[in-house]
Amino acid sequence: MADLDFTIDNVTYTFRQTDFFKTNKYLKKLTALLQGCFSLDGNKTGFDFGQLASNIGTEQFEEIEKFILTYVTAVDENGKTVLFHKPQEASDFFNTHRSHYYQLIFEGLKFHFLGFLPSGIASSLNTLNLEEMAQTVTTI
Repeated sequence: MADLDFTIDNVTYTFRQTDFFKTNKYLKKLTALLQGCFSLDGNKTGFDFGQLASNIGTEQFEEIEKFILTYVTAVDENGKTVLFHKPQEASDFFNTHRSHYYQLIFEGLKFHFLGFLPSGIASSLNTLNLEEMAQTVTTI
């Protein structure tokens, strides 16, 4: 897997590939957070976004966020490089780009963890974006 650039509002984020075993460690933490989110009723499957949302504020999710932020940089609208593993730089940046935060985390989750899934599942999940997911939640 190569590095990946992702752009939001003229800010280019670059996700960097991480070591397999380190990524796998955080995948296991993420999997624990997803317990109880999936349901199966006959041939229908479901996903409980409320259960997932309740896990976002946990210490385990904060660890996953920190992992993602450690391996991403940004070049802002003014050409300045932002290193998110530096807390003050991250704080200053997100004070002016608040709407980018969860989009960035969501894309980071896809970038780091979808490669562990079988290709059919990974390719269908890779096309998801946070806005479409939010619309799905509000229509349920």
